[in-house]
Amino acid sequence: MPTPHERTALAFLVALALLAAGVRAVGVRRFEADVARASGAGASDTAPAARALTAQLAAVDSAARAPKRRRARSRVASSPQPRSAPQRSARQEVTPPAPVDVNRASANELERLPRVGPALAKRIVEWRERHGPFQGLDDLRHVRGIGPATVRLLDSLVTFSGGHSPLDSEVSPSLTYLSGSVY
Repeated sequence: MPTPHERTALAFLVALALLAAGVRAVGVRRFEADVARASGAGASDTAPAARALTAQLAAVDSAARAPKRRRARSRVASSPQPRSAPQRSARQEVTPPAPVDVNRASANELERLPRVGPALAKRIVEWRERHGPFQGLDDLRHVRGIGPATVRLLDSLVTFSGGHSPLDSEVSPSLTYLSGSVY
């Protein structure tokens, strides 16, 4: 036998289900009326599938007629004035012409790399002097201020003399298997 609280909860759930069914019925009737208005026919003149297709076509047509939004241009691209020689675009400043050898580069050369400013370049040089040459990209993560995102960005822009080079990392799997242990 259900308790009084259980009967109250059951009555609430039944009332909620009936209310949801009523709301759905009213919504379907309004939807059918909208479809009939959009197609120009009475609700009884067309099959439900045809009405649904008509409604879908009307929605697609209204989306196609909507004005297209344009993305805002960046301030650098929309600048109407030509830049003078000392004020080059940011892309020209941070893209080095050739990979930078991290084990031989001075702090000034390291500053040409993206996200590497004077302080970080100095920390890279100091770490190299204390701990020896970098063996690869993973060693760069030991320098404070260089995280995974910076390492990914620098991957194709740096090389390491005397150690692993990112340019050499494209070795076929069969050569890797022959040169090292599987375990």
